[in-house]
Amino acid sequence: MNAMDAMEAVMMMVVLPVTFGGMAWMFKTFLDFLRQRRMSTMMFELQNKVIEKFGTAPEALQYLESEAGRRLLETASTGPTHPRMRILSSVQMGLILGAAAVGFLLVRGVMPEAAQGFTIVGVLGACVGAGFLLSGGVAYWLTKSWGLINGGSQSISDDLGI
Repeated sequence: MNAMDAMEAVMMMVVLPVTFGGMAWMFKTFLDFLRQRRMSTMMFELQNKVIEKFGTAPEALQYLESEAGRRLLETASTGPTHPRMRILSSVQMGLILGAAAVGFLLVRGVMPEAAQGFTIVGVLGACVGAGFLLSGGVAYWLTKSWGLINGGSQSISDDLGI
């Protein structure tokens, strides 16, 4: 196997999975968008019906202070874009890319004629995976310090007076 054949083999092993992975990611993102849009529309309609039900502000405030009102607010604040889910997705992506990068770096020893290609892909994958992990860590630290998850210094429910 000459160097040109080895580079073509590496390209096929990289380009096809990346292409199909990108298409799958775009499809998943589109489905998530549709689901989020449907949930937002449903929540908007529900909130409008609740507002229409009450004639005065004190009645609405009394409802929101009840157990059912608290559950309605919690449902509105926890969805697919909740900070915990976004952080978890970032960490998962970082771990998957990191594992794939390690695989490319290990394979370069098996195919010495294509070692340079595997090294480049492996290092790039490791950098992107580390970036996702760092992003997840920073997002966790910020959301915790802002009180969006695990209590923190000041929670949103304190801001709302609930």
